[in-house]
Amino acid sequence: MKILCWNCRGIGNPATVRELKQMLVANDPDIVFLCETKINANKFSSVRSRCKMEGCLAVNANGKSGGLVMMWKESNKVEVQTYSNNHINSIIKLENDNLIRFTGFYGNAKPNKRQCSWNMLRRVGQSVTEKWIIGGDFNAILDNAEKEGGRRKPSALMEDFREVVDELSMADLKTNNGWFTWVNNRDGTALVKERLDRFLMSANDVARFPFMETKVIRQSTSDHDAIILDTEGRKLRDRHRDPRLCFKYNVCWARDVEAKKIIKEAWQKGSTDIMGKIEMVGKKLGGWQYKKLKQMRTQMGTLQAHINKVIDSQGVRMRVISSKP
Repeated sequence: MKILCWNCRGIGNPATVRELKQMLVANDPDIVFLCETKINANKFSSVRSRCKMEGCLAVNANGKSGGLVMMWKESNKVEVQTYSNNHINSIIKLENDNLIRFTGFYGNAKPNKRQCSWNMLRRVGQSVTEKWIIGGDFNAILDNAEKEGGRRKPSALMEDFREVVDELSMADLKTNNGWFTWVNNRDGTALVKERLDRFLMSANDVARFPFMETKVIRQSTSDHDAIILDTEGRKLRDRHRDPRLCFKYNVCWARDVEAKKIIKEAWQKGSTDIMGKIEMVGKKLGGWQYKKLKQMRTQMGTLQAHINKVIDSQGVRMRVISSKP
């Protein structure tokens, strides 16, 4: 199961919708939780349709702020229990009818109202008997290691957050890549980065998901990065067929000099039958594509690791977008 959470900072922007669709294609999540959609629920149906999600519950924005959405692939797999301006609480049916509780959460941005958000989580926790995952933008940090730049957070606010995490017996799930998930995009000494977005899981259940993986997904249209949790992320996939035999033509190969050479040589050799030639081209390109894609994935992984290192290093400003108030 994959769960994606993102503070999109307004879903009405076409560029934001495009970025969301790209994330869904690249990561294929089963559940999507969005906060700060900044639109009314009745205007979200077109976005859900474009994202090709069967199920959806949207909570109205409050004027030009707030607004929550939970979407899911299969309509019969998710049952929403409760919702408010700060959360959407659901039960997800897994394989073998196993149940897991997922609460999409948006912590109040105003420190003097933060306690109301924690109390809401406490109320949800009173009815939880299943494995429990909470994910979203908590608008809070657990300690000063989750903040760089700006004024230090009041100790009382961090203590309140730690207290509710302990009281609910939740474990903070560290991401496998990256650290900070929000940046204010200012220059010099005014630059601030914080780890506001995260997943929590019932501490007693973490060991039951040995292959679990959480990641930060870097964004360009929001000052928040998205986060994704995959309960089977580090599990080795079974491969029944040789991937070199599974060639799929991509139009970009037509511009590749090496691919052109392989096609030409394969076409000129062997069978004179058209279908035989096509089969030979596919066979030759299958091995080439396997090697090419493996190289590309390695290069992308290296670049992503470098990007994460740069973003999480001190005094670096990466994105130029509106800052969070």
